[in-house]
Amino acid sequence: MKRAIPLLLLVLWGLAWARGELRLFNWADYIPEEVVAEFERRYQARVIIDTFEAPEAMLAKLAAGGDAEYDVVVPPDYYVLEMARAGLIRKLDHTKLKNLKNLAPEFQNPQYDPGNRHSIPYLWGTTGIAYDREAVKKPVDSWAVFFDPEAYAGPCFLLDEMRETIGAALKYLGYSLNDTNPDHLNEAKELLIGAKKRCLGFAGGIEARSRLLAGDATVVHAYSGDIVQIQEEAPQVKYLVPKEGGTIWTDAVAIPKRAPHPELAYAFLDFILEPKIAAKIANYNAYATPVATAMPYLDPELKANPAIFPPEEVRKKLEYIRDIGDAIRLYDRIWTEVKAR
Repeated sequence: MKRAIPLLLLVLWGLAWARGELRLFNWADYIPEEVVAEFERRYQARVIIDTFEAPEAMLAKLAAGGDAEYDVVVPPDYYVLEMARAGLIRKLDHTKLKNLKNLAPEFQNPQYDPGNRHSIPYLWGTTGIAYDREAVKKPVDSWAVFFDPEAYAGPCFLLDEMRETIGAALKYLGYSLNDTNPDHLNEAKELLIGAKKRCLGFAGGIEARSRLLAGDATVVHAYSGDIVQIQEEAPQVKYLVPKEGGTIWTDAVAIPKRAPHPELAYAFLDFILEPKIAAKIANYNAYATPVATAMPYLDPELKANPAIFPPEEVRKKLEYIRDIGDAIRLYDRIWTEVKAR
């Protein structure tokens, strides 16, 4: 009997965890362990995290049946409407999200998901250039560092992210990130083919940051927070938005259409909208939070960092990547050609 009681407890514990399992599909290294542990403690649930580096891979996995495998997914803003049209994510029941009111006004009706019908915002940031000031001996202030051979400043990486990277080429040419003109996109394609020959290739945000930190690259196409995270260790690394402009983005959180544990998913969404939880997420990732009530709990250094909260003159140069409907097929074709060359 002395052995039977612990065994019974173990069986009951295992069943309880099995009933409370949340499967999260997220970008790599994008949520602090303490937040996961707090959710597990509070809801007596186990959180299982799978990660992706490129949103195209995330979308492909959900379309291949992952919408029935995961309870929560973290797509970039411009994928939300596409995923909703494809029936991959569900319309949210706002009565189950009492903390939705904590969002800043600009995030309560975002252009990428009016009325937050299918998602809530997670974090926001910018995309630009990071470089090692000790290794680069010439000024860096433009996308030309990737696209003009004369501005080449050493080994470099472009982001392995279709819309961001084609968008960077379009911005360098003076066009919108969301341009759908075939002639303009072909110009961007030729720039990217040339850049690929000079650079070390394409990398996800974490890999690009690691290669810069290791000295394998001197310049990388990067997300703001990924670089701010390493600046204490590597103060010689600088991040900037190029003079031509860059991307401002919001990562969203959605519930897949066939999520196996939707009620636990709603609990998770409401949980990350709590002020102190949202602040922990922002402080860990070094990105800005859309939760207005979290601002008092942010690290002072984070709030004062212009790479995280860019000043107005920089924000004027930033553009959101938008859903472009059927024109995405042209982007897909161009991206495939660039990768194949």
